[in-house]
Amino acid sequence: MYLESLALTTFRNFSSAKISPGKRINIISGQNGSGKTSLIEAIYCLGFGRSFRPGTFRQLIQNEQHKFTVFARVTEQNGSQHQVGYQRDINGDVQLRIDQTKEKRFSALARLVPVQLMTPESIDLVLGGPKVRRQFIDWGVFHVEHSFYGDWVNFSKILKQRNSLLKMKRFHQEHQYWDEQFASYGKRVEQHRVNYLEEFIPVLRERLKAFLPMYSFDFSLRSGWEKGTELSDALVKHRDQDLRYGHSTVGPHKAELKIVANGEDVRNLLSRGQLKLLVAALKLVQGEYLQQKTGVQCIFLVDDITAELDSGSQEKFCNALVASNSQVFVSAIDGSEVHSLLNMDDTKMFHVEHGTVKEQ
Repeated sequence: MYLESLALTTFRNFSSAKISPGKRINIISGQNGSGKTSLIEAIYCLGFGRSFRPGTFRQLIQNEQHKFTVFARVTEQNGSQHQVGYQRDINGDVQLRIDQTKEKRFSALARLVPVQLMTPESIDLVLGGPKVRRQFIDWGVFHVEHSFYGDWVNFSKILKQRNSLLKMKRFHQEHQYWDEQFASYGKRVEQHRVNYLEEFIPVLRERLKAFLPMYSFDFSLRSGWEKGTELSDALVKHRDQDLRYGHSTVGPHKAELKIVANGEDVRNLLSRGQLKLLVAALKLVQGEYLQQKTGVQCIFLVDDITAELDSGSQEKFCNALVASNSQVFVSAIDGSEVHSLLNMDDTKMFHVEHGTVKEQ
């Protein structure tokens, strides 16, 4: 999948902007604060429904305006073309459209526009808490196994209901049904993750041999409850603890992906540059694995490509981006420097200045 056109209206510092990106490498240059990251942010919003930057959705709306709109024409690998739109107003109301038809669920748009983001802050995938690693896994499962989304939505609703009951005195009278549903859907969510990682991790290890050959990596998923124990039994065992804390303390919402290199936690062993290269491999391989399993190519969004990477690591990363054959958007202050790193003849260059964007 790739974007044929992208149009923004009253998004960040853009009153209006439109670009026709190339199918492969697109470099967005401009000084800090010019809006180059906002273009990447707009594409990310199509795939996630939210920004990757701090703040609320209101900050995406241009000052003194009441809504923003992101519109794109997309082409799938089979040649099918679609028009997609995402609008959000100052009150938080959302309108989604695919081919002029209103969509109620953002999942339809997210499935049509799969994006992978790499920024200097992406290192939090390794350094941050378990939630970011669960989200990483779930992105992959969502795009590869379509039945996952329904199971995940049902589990999330049941988790919310069970947590509400845990705060009420009537939990003991009503918990049996909710515990049964919690265990049933929780096990399904876990099994989706396990199945995905069983095939994804061997592919990831091969890429890491090229990216970080001095390390041997191992990845393991901790389910969120005691190993070798059924989730239903874990709920019984932790019921008093759940009542004491007022929320469910075991389940797939507590799962954790552990990453070790040469037998040691990567956070304690790898330098920041090496951790960034590890994260780049995780993101790249997840996008490539999606194409391998489904034929769908994702879009790679890269903000500040050279940060904390030495020249050798930059070369590995850029070569891998080019080899992915995917559509890539890269932001940088100096577009010519990035162009030489990516070394593609059919690269498109865009320059952003004072809320306007022009193709160079």
